[in-house]
This record gives sequence, C-alpha cells and structure tokens, in this order.
Amino acid sequence: MRYLKTYKIFENSQEEILHIHYGVNVMEECDSILSDIKDMLLELDDIGLFVSIGYAPMTLTYVDKNPKLVVSVQGKPELCDVNEQEINSTFDRIKDYVKPKGFSTGFGSWDRGSSFDPMKIYQMNIQK
Repeated sequence: MRYLKTYKIFENSQEEILHIHYGVNVMEECDSILSDIKDMLLELDDIGLFVSIGYAPMTLTYVDKNPKLVVSVQGKPELCDVNEQEINSTFDRIKDYVKPKGFSTGFGSWDRGSSFDPMKIYQMNIQK
C-alpha cells in the first residue's frame, strides 16, 4: 500500500509537470489520441502480438519541444509474417487518423534478438 501511494504521487507529479511544460490543451489532445490508438491496437493484441503506446522517453524528460508518441508492435517473426497485412493496415489507419490533426509520423520495422529468440518490431513515432 505504501508503494502504491508513492507511485501515485509520482504519477500525478509527472503529469502535472508535463501539463506545465507542454500545456494542458496539448497534453489533453495527446492523451485523447493515445486512447483512440489503444483501441485501434486491440485487434493486434488479440492475435498475440505485444503492443504498447505511450510518450517517448525524451518527452517524459522534457527534451522534446512537442510531445512525441511511440507506438510499438512486436512478436515472433512467424506470427508477424502471417499477420503482416493486418499490422500494416493498423499502422495505416493510425497514420490516417493523426495526419488531419496536424501530426506527422515516422515508421520503421526491424528484427532483433538472437537466432534462438528472434523478434520482429514495428514502430511508429507521432509528433506535432
């Protein structure tokens, strides 16, 4: 319980500092986009891929002038290869969703890991 209170205080402090640094309106817009993109990623999560979305580390340390979001999808190469069309379609939908809001995107994919435990990673950066 003590740990949870400390974590919650830190989380609120971090959020408060982000609002001061980037502006409340900007952070509310980003939070709304994060929520919508999470919904778009649900189908990839359902097929067994690991999905994550959040603020880039540089944003959380206040280095970026504008907040940057990072969307990541990863999984075993076999699973990714079978579902590559769905993965690309999801990233295209995300791009189509954020572009009219004035956000630009960058996308890349690569392999990582050893020959015994290979992973394929797809990542998109989103920034205004």
